[in-house]
Amino acid sequence: MTVSSAPAPVSGNWLDRSLGRLLPRVSPRGRDLIGFLLVIGFVQAVFWGLYGSPLWPKPSNQQVDRIAFTETTLARLPKPTVLAAGQAVYEPVELPHTECCDPAYLALKLRFDLPAVPAEGLGLAAYQQVDNFIILVNGSIVFQRGEMVFPNQAFEGQKAVVDRIPSGLLRTGSNELLFITVRQGLPYTDLGPPLLGPWGEVSQWAEVRQWRFTDYRLLSGWTTFLIGLFAAMLAFRSQQRRFALWLAALCGAWSVFALYGLVLDPPFGGMVRLWLFFAVNSLIAVSLVGLIDAWTDRPLPRLQPALAAAFLAFIAFCALWPAVRPMPEGYDVPAIVWSWASAALGVMAAARLLWHFATREEPRRLEAALLTICAVCVVLDALGEHFGLNAGGFVVDAAPVLLLALAAAFVQRNFTLFKSSVGLNALLAARLSGREAELAVAHARERDMVRREAHDDERRRIMRDMHDGLGSQLMSMLLAARRGVADSEQVAEGLQSVIDEMRLMIDSMDSVGESLASAMATFHARVRPRVEAAGFALDWRVDVPGDLMDTPPRTALQVFRILQEAVANALKHSGGDRIAVTLLARPDGALTLSVADNGRTGGPKDGTGHGLANMRSRAALLGGTVALDHGEGGLTVSLTLPEATPEARP
Repeated sequence: MTVSSAPAPVSGNWLDRSLGRLLPRVSPRGRDLIGFLLVIGFVQAVFWGLYGSPLWPKPSNQQVDRIAFTETTLARLPKPTVLAAGQAVYEPVELPHTECCDPAYLALKLRFDLPAVPAEGLGLAAYQQVDNFIILVNGSIVFQRGEMVFPNQAFEGQKAVVDRIPSGLLRTGSNELLFITVRQGLPYTDLGPPLLGPWGEVSQWAEVRQWRFTDYRLLSGWTTFLIGLFAAMLAFRSQQRRFALWLAALCGAWSVFALYGLVLDPPFGGMVRLWLFFAVNSLIAVSLVGLIDAWTDRPLPRLQPALAAAFLAFIAFCALWPAVRPMPEGYDVPAIVWSWASAALGVMAAARLLWHFATREEPRRLEAALLTICAVCVVLDALGEHFGLNAGGFVVDAAPVLLLALAAAFVQRNFTLFKSSVGLNALLAARLSGREAELAVAHARERDMVRREAHDDERRRIMRDMHDGLGSQLMSMLLAARRGVADSEQVAEGLQSVIDEMRLMIDSMDSVGESLASAMATFHARVRPRVEAAGFALDWRVDVPGDLMDTPPRTALQVFRILQEAVANALKHSGGDRIAVTLLARPDGALTLSVADNGRTGGPKDGTGHGLANMRSRAALLGGTVALDHGEGGLTVSLTLPEATPEARP
């Protein structure tokens, strides 16, 4: 037999309501995951659609009427100078061409023919995978910038150089284009055919490329730098310190990566630059996973420390391996490790988000979907070269757009931060009123609990007094009457004792005032006639400062009952004719209450009677003690209460 239940009502945003109507049998957690996947698909489609659209211009040399090269030759040079290039022996090569593996100075000579010299000259766009180069046309230098001697070479070769070759340097017929290059650090020197054509067409292509690979990257670097700086400042004051630190690390790595191809004259050589490449690129992937783990607010145990440790271990490996292994192995092994590790981290970042949405309720779908674009870009940069993609540019292209979108999503989700001061004050006032009402209810509930506890204590005391006092006396009289040994005098004495006990119980249930002073005055007024009627003289002495007499009612009531018990014992058991009640303040601030009689017995010598046990129990509740002193002149019962200031009294 199957049991069906109606689907739970669907609430939330438009997507949640739509999924609830379309998938009523799917669990809420399953619908959340499906909704997240739909948002990912939408965001990815929008981003990559814009990335491939005309709104995101990409340089294309198809519109350039390129001039073909008739001859390409290559030579190794002892020095990166024009003189050394003129004396070198060249050998034919086909472009593109790769040289490996030691640091090298090369000279690449290309010949081209012109049927006529154009009046506006030619445009030359040269981008070679080298550190730096010098360009000569027909023996005249058209480009030379930065040092050429390693290990202090500049890195002008990391960006495309677009130059105008004036018509005065050209001639009809055969012309010569010469590149003198330097390469150190990366073991591979990749040489390709430069773009040579009419100046107008080359300059138009160069404008788009300049924006894409220079201006935009510079803007990206500054954008991520400012966001990272803001995150670093938040790390010292935010409760989400780890999230802010990972965001600062990710933005810092993005900024350095964007500036990597723009800072072309650093104070270090090719080996340090090679290590910096691995460090920055691996930090992007590591920081992205750490950022996502912290973003979930439920980080996986030990994941973030493991990421930091793995990053430090990898950059240490990248520093040591090229120093102990020959090229190209010194470069190839760290490159392979970085490539696959970064791809794995990108997949891990996406998987961490999916796991979070599969196991937790999470409304931040837009932010998470934008983070998946970061993960895809990391994977493409790591493995794009293996699939013929433009590796190395996806993260830089996506970084500022994604970070600004994340900031916008965060502000939209936390828009209450920007409410007016009047609205915030009204909100705080409403919350304060609600909190005050809650505290009033809690106080009333606590007061009722204290009252019920006091009533329960009083009920138990009355039952104990009736059992130990009235019950035992009435039972003794009943047994005496049944045995026929009770005479009228004994019955009268027994009944008088029962009446006295009932009066004491009634007095203890009546109000004793609001302080110890009131309790002592009430007791003195009520007990003196009874003591004197029983044939006893009462000596009364109270010598206590007024502030110590101002004790809480519950303390005064306990003292009142101990005093009743001690006087009742003296009346019943002492056999004397005088009772002295004394209340004194000791020099240390403690109070001492004593009840002394001049009788010969005074009750049990070992202090184990029920009355004495009750007195000790009540004294313990006050933090005090009860002591018995069996002297030759009678029994003295002493109650000692510790010092208590009015603020600290119970």
